[in-house]
Amino acid sequence: MKFLLRIWNVLRWGLLAILVMLALLWAFHPPLVRWAVRTYSPEHTGRRITLEHFRFHPLTTSVDIRGLQVLEADGDSVFLSVRSLYVNSSLVKALGGFYEVSALHVSHPYVRIVQSGTRFNFSDLIDRFAGDSTQVEDEETTGPVRYAVHDVRVDSLAIDYSSPLLPTPLSVAHADLTCPQVKWDVALIEALVTATMTSGAGIEADVQVDQERLTYAAHVQAGGIHWRLLEPYIEPYMHLAGMTGTIDMDLALRGDAEDDMDFALKGVIGTSGFGMLDPDSVKILGLERFDLVIDTADVKAELYRVRRMVLDEPYVFAELYDSTDNFTRLLVETDSAGYTEAEEELGYDPENPFSILAHYVKLVAENYATMNYKVDSVGVYDGTVIFNDFTLEQPFHYELTDLTLTADDINSGAEELVLRTHAVLNKDGTLEAELGLDPHSLRNMRLAYTVEQVGMPDFGPYTVHYVAHPILSGRTRYVCNTTIIDNQLQSENHILVEDFQFGKKMDITDAYNLPVRLAVGLMKDKDGNIDLKVPVEGDLDDPEYKVWPIVWQVLKNLVVKAVTAPAALIGRALGADEDDLKAVRFLALQETIGPKQEKPLNTLTRVVTEKPDLAIELVQTGDRQAEAEAYAIRTAKAAYYVDSTGHPIDTAVADLDELLEGLDIRSPAFLAWMDAQAGPSDAPIQRRCMQLIGETNAATEVERLWAVRRDLVTNYLSVEKELPAGSFLVRDRLDTDTIPTMGQPSFHVLYGVRDEIATRSP
Repeated sequence: MKFLLRIWNVLRWGLLAILVMLALLWAFHPPLVRWAVRTYSPEHTGRRITLEHFRFHPLTTSVDIRGLQVLEADGDSVFLSVRSLYVNSSLVKALGGFYEVSALHVSHPYVRIVQSGTRFNFSDLIDRFAGDSTQVEDEETTGPVRYAVHDVRVDSLAIDYSSPLLPTPLSVAHADLTCPQVKWDVALIEALVTATMTSGAGIEADVQVDQERLTYAAHVQAGGIHWRLLEPYIEPYMHLAGMTGTIDMDLALRGDAEDDMDFALKGVIGTSGFGMLDPDSVKILGLERFDLVIDTADVKAELYRVRRMVLDEPYVFAELYDSTDNFTRLLVETDSAGYTEAEEELGYDPENPFSILAHYVKLVAENYATMNYKVDSVGVYDGTVIFNDFTLEQPFHYELTDLTLTADDINSGAEELVLRTHAVLNKDGTLEAELGLDPHSLRNMRLAYTVEQVGMPDFGPYTVHYVAHPILSGRTRYVCNTTIIDNQLQSENHILVEDFQFGKKMDITDAYNLPVRLAVGLMKDKDGNIDLKVPVEGDLDDPEYKVWPIVWQVLKNLVVKAVTAPAALIGRALGADEDDLKAVRFLALQETIGPKQEKPLNTLTRVVTEKPDLAIELVQTGDRQAEAEAYAIRTAKAAYYVDSTGHPIDTAVADLDELLEGLDIRSPAFLAWMDAQAGPSDAPIQRRCMQLIGETNAATEVERLWAVRRDLVTNYLSVEKELPAGSFLVRDRLDTDTIPTMGQPSFHVLYGVRDEIATRSP
């Protein structure tokens, strides 16, 4: 605004000089005047000035000038031209020290403005006429100059403005200006300006300037302003092919030329058909319609009142690449060394409206806690977000549509600001969310959202990339309730995944080798669902604490625990004894199934029945040598029993061990019997029993016992429990197994995916 006032001072003193010159030359012949202006103008103005017509009317003291031209300082082109200029003044009053112009009419003027940095093609005139400090001294000694200019009219003004920022000049095709008066003792200057740009945009401004206070106010109405006019101001920051759409506004604003913070406005700002195109002419941002109704926006008073803010059909197109994304690659690298002196001093580029706007937004953001603000309603309707990820083996595509966000009665005095949002996720899923904010501190908030019917196969490209398994089916419901009080986070997360199925492993290089199918099968309940509750808490003031990494770590731990300790997970899910889920234990030489074996087998039957994706492997293991020794001792005892009692042992005796329980192989009688059978020996009695029976015979019997137990377990599960084929496998331990071989005979339980176990052989 100071700049405009300096221009006015130049015009004012220039006008006075013209009046004095006209008064002196009124009696001279017009050709002489034209000659004098052409000859002496370079000396006094630094510009060549020419006139086609000049006439002075002594009776009315009016001047009629036509065909006025003022050349550029270098004289190679026109700086200013006027088709006609009419001035009606009072020479008598001027001689009395009062300079009055009763009418100033300018028709079809043309001005060419060229900006380079902070200098213009008329800066030399400002330096010449506004740089004389003697004026102030003269006013102090002689008083202010008394002047008045009435009935100022400018019609059909044309302006060309060019700057290094603009690829093409900005042109005003037609503008009109009217001003009732400018007077030395009246501080207020009022003017009405209407203009039409060559682009078709129309602007009307009712302007008021206070010369004494250096304040200003204006009512500005504009429509049809093309976004492409602002492209040069965005180019320093982003590489774009262009922007589409128009801007319209109806604003009342006021400010102080000496205080940048003393600025306020109210009114309506809108845009239609906005689009931002990347260098390949792909639209990356869009907005069908935007309306902002401002009741008050006072920067200095920190007072903000917004009646309504509505965004219709916002659009975002985002893509992720191996080393960047489609937005980051548009950014222009900046170097502080390239900043101008003005930018370094002010903190923003005074020639760029976006830089100025960003500066004001930053000031507002820094002082938001002390601001007084109120927004009656905010609405985002029918938004669309498209995201593509090309960093994966298979591209990932996702869409958010029907995106809405609403908020009512947002104000600094409220206890809580509430925002609600809704979206459709990839055509099937839905998002419903509510965010509550403390207007006095961002350290307090709450967030509740529910995601439903999200199709899990949509995320298959990620699982293929990381674990080499596609997702065949699944629907997810995710409910999150989070509160933050003084930056202390408490979050409850409930995840329900229905009918989730991983496909078979694919041949993907560098994918993690994780048993994800087994983990999924283990985590499923009897209905085939994964139902997880993940609590999260933490201190957000801790710089090492990150919320989402913590959530993912909890989920990862669940998967790891499911795979490494499946019995514990299944036991909690089924309410079963964890030991029954780990092994089916037998006694040495046992070849029947009793209650102690039925209990774990019944529990495992529940596992297979209630978790249809899972299958179990019962791997028989144990110390074969110890069982062979037990067989040798029992056989020796049986022979001693027959010889010592004379009673044969009925082979139908159910528990031979109970019958022989009272026999002690270390008793003198047994030792004497052993000496009689095998001859005296100092060897341990256990070894002598093995020598008596024979190691080959003992090993053969153990092999038979193992086969019997395999058949017992297989028949119990398949016949008694009617488990389907492929749901379980009973086999002996292999050398490649990591199951221990020590201890009593038992069937160690392994868990796996049904279709994988079904292809194996016992």
